[in-house]
Amino acid sequence: MKKFLKIAGVTIVVLVVFVLGYAYVSFNSYSPTDPDVTVDKAKLAYYQNSWEECRAAFRAQANSMKTRFDSVVIFSRSVESKTDTGLTIDFCYIPASDTTEKLVMICSGTHGIEGFVGSAVQQLLMAEFFKPEMLKNTGVLLVHGLNAWGFKNQRRFTENNVDLNRNYSTDKSLFDTNNDGFVALYDMLTPKGKLNMNSLGNKFFLVTAVNQIARKGMQALLQAFAQGQYEFQEGIYFGGNDFEQQVAIMSEVLTDIATPYSTLLNLDLHTGFGERGELHLFPNPINDPELKAKTEQVFKGYPINWGDSDNFYTVSGQFVEYIGDLLPDKTSIPMLLEFGTLNTSSTIGAVISAHISIVENQGAHYGYKSEKDSLKALAGYYEMFYPPSEKWRSNALSVSFDMIGDIWENFAEL
Repeated sequence: MKKFLKIAGVTIVVLVVFVLGYAYVSFNSYSPTDPDVTVDKAKLAYYQNSWEECRAAFRAQANSMKTRFDSVVIFSRSVESKTDTGLTIDFCYIPASDTTEKLVMICSGTHGIEGFVGSAVQQLLMAEFFKPEMLKNTGVLLVHGLNAWGFKNQRRFTENNVDLNRNYSTDKSLFDTNNDGFVALYDMLTPKGKLNMNSLGNKFFLVTAVNQIARKGMQALLQAFAQGQYEFQEGIYFGGNDFEQQVAIMSEVLTDIATPYSTLLNLDLHTGFGERGELHLFPNPINDPELKAKTEQVFKGYPINWGDSDNFYTVSGQFVEYIGDLLPDKTSIPMLLEFGTLNTSSTIGAVISAHISIVENQGAHYGYKSEKDSLKALAGYYEMFYPPSEKWRSNALSVSFDMIGDIWENFAEL
């Protein structure tokens, strides 16, 4: 009996060591495969590496369209900041030339650092996509760098640590929204103290996360993590205690520009969630049958990952949904377009994505143990929201160009 217990004990120890070793290696050496595409070097020029460069390139492309279109309106709105000067949200509006039936809005930078890719897509569309004959009955409004502070400072959130895509509503009761799942996971999602990327908690974060997944299920954890929370300003996905200044800015701009149009298509460009190399359509569920049917018609030919479907989530305070509430007399079709980076439908991809957000937030609030920790956290953040891979970047432009072309044709037929 003693011999049996000894063998069993050794077996358990070996098994535990194996599991921990596997978790350690899998988590710390994860590298998703890039799409198998040929890199288009010329189009990589649409990418820049700072908010200032992106803004200048966006405005240059907007000005160049004045030679091709009868009317191009370029304007900016200032964003106030306690730490930065000269921050702006930039706009390019081309009105419909004949009849104002439809308006397409394409927004970048709602989540700050994600604006690098959104800006590149907007520049590509201005340079190579829009043609005068496309805009006879349809106007287009390009919104560049909605979260200019986050864009410039390489964060997803505003200067107040607010997630803008959890902050939009016409009703302040948004800020009374409860997220009990986040509260239950607060300690795991909001670690305190200077960030040490080599701590045991960070090296073996996969073990902690898998334990929670086993207890509560992946879908429940994902919803708790990403839905948005309105209680902890120092936490991730904080939706705020009041509206950020961008809500008033966009309310004024959209009310003015959308007035003559009856049907709106609102596209918000994001990165991070989903499968690497794929462009996901990721809206909240739509309860209105007529609006849902029109949405499916506009995006026919592409799968729609409704927020309540497997491996996705619903959110509170979403920008493109807010436009419909702001302008209730119009048909307003909301859609979030998300370029996947880390294969978040897999457990390892989802856990690594969560960990990247958690450690970035910890470092932003409490600092870093060393410069190496800061650089490692930022590298992960870039891999999730602005991957340096030329294949990924080239593919993102190609896929978005083709998809938006199809969407435009479908919307014209609506």
